Amino acid sequence: MTLLKNKGVLIVSTLLMSAAFSTAVFASNVGTVTRDSINIRSGDSTDSQVIGVTNTGDQYAILDVEPGWVKISYPNSGEAYIASLYVKVSEADASVTDHAVNVRTAPTTASDVIGQANVGETVTVTGKTEDGAWYKVSYNGQDAYISADYLGGSYLYLVQADKQTETKQAETKTAENVINQVIGEMGGAAVEAEAAVEAPKLTAEDILLTFQPAEKNTYAIINSPGGLRLRSTPSTDSSNTIISVLSDGYAVTVLESGEGWLHVSDDYGNEGYISSEYVELYVGEKPENTGHTDFNKDALTGDAAEIAEYALDFIGTPYVYGGTDLTSGVDCSGFVYSVYQHFGITLQRNSASMYSQGTYVSKDELQAGDLVFFNTGGNTNISHVGMYLGDDMYIHSSTYSTGVIVEDLYDDYSTSTYVGAKRIIN
Repeated sequence: MTLLKNKGVLIVSTLLMSAAFSTAVFASNVGTVTRDSINIRSGDSTDSQVIGVTNTGDQYAILDVEPGWVKISYPNSGEAYIASLYVKVSEADASVTDHAVNVRTAPTTASDVIGQANVGETVTVTGKTEDGAWYKVSYNGQDAYISADYLGGSYLYLVQADKQTETKQAETKTAENVINQVIGEMGGAAVEAEAAVEAPKLTAEDILLTFQPAEKNTYAIINSPGGLRLRSTPSTDSSNTIISVLSDGYAVTVLESGEGWLHVSDDYGNEGYISSEYVELYVGEKPENTGHTDFNKDALTGDAAEIAEYALDFIGTPYVYGGTDLTSGVDCSGFVYSVYQHFGITLQRNSASMYSQGTYVSKDELQAGDLVFFNTGGNTNISHVGMYLGDDMYIHSSTYSTGVIVEDLYDDYSTSTYVGAKRIIN
C-alpha cells in the first residue's frame, strides 16, 4: 500500500522572495479512499482480478481518471484501479494561467496578498471553497488561496470542498462587521434588512442577520410543481446540506422570515430553510399534509446513496427532449445519464438501452441510486426511467410542465406503468 508520506508535494515556501512556483512536471495528484473494504483491481472493470483491499483514509498517487474508475500507482503491479465512487482527490496539480496572480491569506479579495504567481508555474491544490471560487494551496507552512479563475488542471474539478477553514470563519466575521457598520451609518437595527439586500452576492451568514421571528401561527404552503428543498442554511450552494424535499402543496410551520428565505419546520420536527419565492404564506391553523410528501434524506441508504443525494440538487430543472444539461434541461434518460456521469459512470443514453445495464433488483429490495423503469405508452417495453431515493420515492425528469420532480413510486400511475429496476453500483 502506498501511503505517500514523501510524495514530493510542491511547497511554495519561497514564493514571497521569488516567483517560486515550480515549472517542473506535475507529480502530486493524490486520491484518498472514502470507505472501508474497497477492492483494488487489475483493470477498469468489476470482472477484473481483485489484487488488494483498501480502507478509509488510504492514499494513492493518481495516474489517470477514467469513466467510473481511478487508475492509481500500486506496489508490485505498478498500476491498479479503484471505483471512482470511493475516491476523492485530496491533492491535485494545477498550472497558473495568467501573469502576476495574487496569492492571498483567505478566499476573498479583501484579504492580504502574500505573494504572486506567474503563467506556467505549478502548485499543488489541497482543497477549495464551497462555492468553488477559490483553491487552497500550501504556502510557507500555512493555508493560502488563489482564485479559481487563474488555475487550470485535469483533476481540479474532483477536488473536495474544504468546509472547515479558519479563513472562511474570518471571512464570515468580516461580512458581519461590514453589515453592522452599514447599519450604524443608516440609523440602527431598523434598516438591517435593507442593508443586507443592497449588499452584492449575499452569503448565508449575511442573510441570517436579516431574520426576524414570524407572527404566531404562520405557515407556508409549497408552490413548486417539482417540490422544494429544505436546506440546512439559507443558500442554494450545491454543497449545502439538503435535509428533505417538500412536495408541491406541503404545509410547513414558519418560525422566522428573512431576506428571500424562511426558517421552517416540517411534520417530523426537521428545521431548515426554504426559498420564500416558492411558497404562499398564511396565518391560522396549519392544514394537515394528507397526500403530500416530505422526503427525508435519512432514507438515502446503499452504495449509491451519494449519487442519489447529488440528484436532489436538480429538482426543478426543466424537461428538454434530448437534453443532458442538469441546469438548462434534461429528458428522463438524460437526467439519469448526467447524474451518473458526474461520478465517472457512463450509462447508455436512452431508457430502453439503460435497462440492459446493471443487475436486476426486485421492487422490495430497492436502494437509493437504483434505476427504476416504466412503460408509459411508448413504442418499446421501456419508455421512461427515474432514480430511486428511498422511502418509496423516486426522482425523474417527468414532463414539460414539471421538469425534475420527486414522486411516490407506489402512486397509481407509477404502479401501473412500472416495469422493473436495475442496480448500477454493487
